[in-house]
Amino acid sequence: MRFNNARAFSLVIGLLSFAASGTARATYQHLARTTSDVCANIDLELAVDVLGIKVIVGLLDICLCLSAIPDLCNSKSNPVVASAVGLVGVASVEATLTDTVNTAAGHETCTYPDNCDPLCSAGNPCGFQCKNGFVPSPASHPTQCICPAPNKVCNGICGSYKSCPSSGPKKREDLERRAVCGAELTACGVYGFGNFNAWECVDTKSDLESCGGCMVPFGRNLARGVDCTGIPGVMDVTCVSGSCVIRRCQPGYVVSLDNTFCLQTETLTRLQAEAGDEPAALYGLEHVPLQKKSA
Repeated sequence: MRFNNARAFSLVIGLLSFAASGTARATYQHLARTTSDVCANIDLELAVDVLGIKVIVGLLDICLCLSAIPDLCNSKSNPVVASAVGLVGVASVEATLTDTVNTAAGHETCTYPDNCDPLCSAGNPCGFQCKNGFVPSPASHPTQCICPAPNKVCNGICGSYKSCPSSGPKKREDLERRAVCGAELTACGVYGFGNFNAWECVDTKSDLESCGGCMVPFGRNLARGVDCTGIPGVMDVTCVSGSCVIRRCQPGYVVSLDNTFCLQTETLTRLQAEAGDEPAALYGLEHVPLQKKSA
């Protein structure tokens, strides 16, 4: 069974229309550290499994790193990935993309210097762009980001400084938040506040609106959470260990096998009709969504 791009997009268009104390002191030193990732150039047809039917959603031509997969799946920046998520949910697509990157020909394990942002591009999966005033070195095929003389590093920024003011206040604020929230909670931003200093303590392991992370970024805590109540078609949902678990869906939807999203019954029926598969009634959609009834 194979869908071309137009038909696949038509199937999911309905889905996609609704993812301590201490003395602070200034420092001129920069402690080098590195981070690593696995990246690859991907050029293939993205296929997902729907009830045992292989559905080819569309051509995926992208340079992708493992660390970027969650953001890619939770946004609608790539129409092919967004369509796949609409069909089988975030968890399934993340697993597919992770396996695709790890098994892609020419995939590379990338090690990045400090003060840079990864910049995966065709022909250069491990590329990066220096930031905070640092410059790439050597100029050709750089491997690090340096602060060239006579500049120096002050509180993590490379520049020309006569003096280096303390970064203490910001560090004290971080310590205060940790003291207030404790080890089990995370300081997250607050919706609707223009003041970027507005924050609250959130249990991202169980909070419905910030499940798995902060929905509103704050400080070093990026917006990586999921609003479980915003999942299209959801009626009854909980957040368990940082993941949305759907119990019931609204009329016209059924719960996916992994309980992570609601699939439109119309879409499911259409998929089965296209495949010439057994009638949808055999799957007991009213009682055991997407699971075939026993004889």
